[in-house]
Amino acid sequence: MKKLFALGICVFVFGGIKSQTNPTLNLLPVPAQVSIQNGNYELGADLKISVSGVNNDTILLGAINRIYQTLNRRTGLYFNTQYITGSTKPDSAAISIRIHNKAVANTNIDESYTLSISKTQISLEAENTQGALHGLQTILQLVYNENGKYYLPLITIKDSPRFKWRGLMIDVARHFIPIAAIERNIDAMAAVKLNVLHLHLADDEGFRIESKLFPQLTGKGSNNEFFTQSQIKEIVSYAKSRGIMVVPEFDMPGHTTSWFAGYPELAAAPGPYTPGPRFKGLTSVKNVGDAMKLVATYPTAAMDPSKESTYAFLDKFFGEMATLFPSGYVHIGCDENNGVAWMQNPTIVAFMKKYNMKDQHELQSYFANKVQKLLAKHGKHTIGWEEITKGGTVSKDVVVQVWQDASFLKKAISSGNRVLISKGFYLDLFMPASVHYNNELIPATIPDSISSNIVGGEAALWAEAVDQTNIDTRAWPRAAAIAERLWSPGIYTDADDMYRRLFVINKQLDESGLNHIISYERSVRRLAEGMDPEPVKTLTDVLTTVKGYRKMFGKMGKPEGYTFQTAPMIAVSDIIPVDSEKKRNFRNQVVKVLHQNDSTTVSALRDQLIAWRDNDAKLQNYFNQSQLLSLVKQHSTNLHDAAVIGLEALDKLKSSGDSFAAWQTASVNKLKEFKKPYAETELDIIGEIESLVKHDLVPELKTYPIF
Repeated sequence: MKKLFALGICVFVFGGIKSQTNPTLNLLPVPAQVSIQNGNYELGADLKISVSGVNNDTILLGAINRIYQTLNRRTGLYFNTQYITGSTKPDSAAISIRIHNKAVANTNIDESYTLSISKTQISLEAENTQGALHGLQTILQLVYNENGKYYLPLITIKDSPRFKWRGLMIDVARHFIPIAAIERNIDAMAAVKLNVLHLHLADDEGFRIESKLFPQLTGKGSNNEFFTQSQIKEIVSYAKSRGIMVVPEFDMPGHTTSWFAGYPELAAAPGPYTPGPRFKGLTSVKNVGDAMKLVATYPTAAMDPSKESTYAFLDKFFGEMATLFPSGYVHIGCDENNGVAWMQNPTIVAFMKKYNMKDQHELQSYFANKVQKLLAKHGKHTIGWEEITKGGTVSKDVVVQVWQDASFLKKAISSGNRVLISKGFYLDLFMPASVHYNNELIPATIPDSISSNIVGGEAALWAEAVDQTNIDTRAWPRAAAIAERLWSPGIYTDADDMYRRLFVINKQLDESGLNHIISYERSVRRLAEGMDPEPVKTLTDVLTTVKGYRKMFGKMGKPEGYTFQTAPMIAVSDIIPVDSEKKRNFRNQVVKVLHQNDSTTVSALRDQLIAWRDNDAKLQNYFNQSQLLSLVKQHSTNLHDAAVIGLEALDKLKSSGDSFAAWQTASVNKLKEFKKPYAETELDIIGEIESLVKHDLVPELKTYPIF
C-alpha cells in the first residue's frame, strides 16, 4: 500500500506537468515523492538563509553561497545580503536549512532530503550535508518567472536516490582533458545529482597523473599532458565540495602502452614503446570485418603477469596513488586484452603451463586477484570491467562494471559481487538521450533476492572522438537523462516528458558555466568562414552523428593525420549535439498537427519547412569556402527536397484516395534516400516529415545497431 500511495502521488503530480504551462515543473531528476499545493512563494531581495544542526559546515556554506549567487544572477533581484554565513536565525530566514551530520562525497551515506515550501518559508532538511546539496539543486530547478517576478511552487518533496552509485566516467587518457573542463563537468554533475566522477587516467595513448616515485610514467608516457599531484588534489577537493567522490582508473594489464614508454620492463613484449593508439596500420581497415580481425589478432600491449617485479612496481605505485584519492575505490580496467602478446612470449606460456592455466582469461584472473590483494593492503576496493570475471572466480570484494555483455551481470551478481551498469550508457556511441533513458538496469531475469547487488551505474565517455573543445557537447545534456535513470524511481519512462525537462536543464547547465552550447556555436561560426553563421546552423541543427562505432571505423580508414591525438575535432560530426532541440520541437509540432490539426501549429510547421527549403540556396557559397562543410552538402540538398515533401504533406493533411496513396508511396521512398549518412552525419528530421506524409507518427527507435 505504501508503494502504491507513493506511486499515485508521483503519477498525479508529474502526469499533470504537460498541461501546466505557468508555472511549470522542470525537475530533473524527478524526485521520489512530490505533493503540490495551490499557490506560490515569491522571491524578494530580502532573501535570508539560515543553517542549523551542525556548526562550521564549510562545504554546505560554500554550496549555499553558490546557489545564492546563481539565483541572484537569474532573477536580477540584487539580494540585500552579500554572503550567507549561517548566522541568521531560522525564524527570520526565507530559506531554513537543517542537517544532522557533515557527511559528504561517499556512496554509502544517506542522501535523502525533505523540502517544504509554504507561502512564508522554504524549509530544507537532510540527515547529511550530501542530501542538503541535492535539495539546494532542487530549489534552483523549481524557480520560475511569471510576469517579471520569480516564484517557487508550494510543494513538499521527500526525495532519495534509487541507486547509491551514480557516476560519470571521463576518459582523459586518449585525449587529455584539462582541469578547467573537468571542473565544469563536476558542476554539471552536481546539478543533476550524480555523485561519482570516474577518471580514466591511463591508457595506451597517455598516462595522465604525476607519479613522484615513477616520474617516467608521465616523463615519457604523456606527451607532457597530465595532472600534477597538486592538480589532482584540487580536482578531488572541488568534487568533494559538490558532493562528488573521485575514483581513479589505471587500466591494466592491457591498454598499457603509455606505462611501457618509461618502464618497458613491465611489458610482456620488448619495446620500444611510445604512447599512441592501441592498433597500428589503421589505414588498412576498410570495413567492420577488417576491424574485428585486427582486434583479435594484433599483439596489443600488456603487462607481464608472470613476473613478481610487476607486482612490486604496482604495490609502490598504488601506495602513492592511495594518498591522492580518499575514495575507497580504485578501478583497474582488465578489459579488451586479447592475450596475443602473452601467447607470443615463451616465458609467459611456460608460466601458464606450470600453473595449469588454459587461456589468457585465466591468466588475467590470476593477475586481477594479485592486484586486488595489493589494493586491499592500501585500503582500497577494486573495480574492474566485466572481463575481470572471464577467467573464473574473483574476490567478492571486486566491483564488476558491466559495459557490453549482459551475461556478466547475472554471473557477477550470482557470485556475490557488487555490480555497476554502464551497458546502455556509453555516451560516445552517439545514442539519443531516449535510448539511455529507457535502458533497463535490472533485467527481469535477475531475482529480487540478489538485485540489490546492483549498486548503480555510470555514464561512460570514451575520448577517441572527444577532446577539450567538444567534451561538454558530447556529455551533455544526455548525461542528465542517465542521471535521472539512476536517481528516480523506475516507473518514469516517458521519454517525451524527459526531453521537455532536459532542454530546460540544458539552458541551466549553460548558465552554470558548461560550454556545450558555446562550443557548438563557436564551431558553427568556424564553419561559416567569416560569413553569417545562421544558414550553417539551420543545417547543423537538424544533423546528428551516426550511431555506434561507425564514426570510429570511418576514422580508421582515413589518412594518418586524422588519427593523431593532435588532430582537431572540427568536422561537422565532431561538433553537433546528438539530440537536437530543433528536431524535438519539430516532432512535438508534428504530433500536435496529427492529433489536433491545429491551424496555428500547421502555420508554424509551414514556416519551418519553408526555412529549410530555402536554406540550401543560401549555403551554396559556403560550400565553396569551407571544405569541411562541403562534406555535408548532400544533406543540404536532401533537407531542401524533404522540406518540399513536407510542405506538400501539409497541403494533403485531409487527402485520401488512390492518387494520394501513390503520392505517399513515392514520397516515402524518396525520404528513405535522405536517411543516408554523409561525413558520419545523418539528417535527424526525416522521420517527422515521413509522419506528415503517412498521417501517422513514425515511432522513434528504442535501440540502434552499434556497427
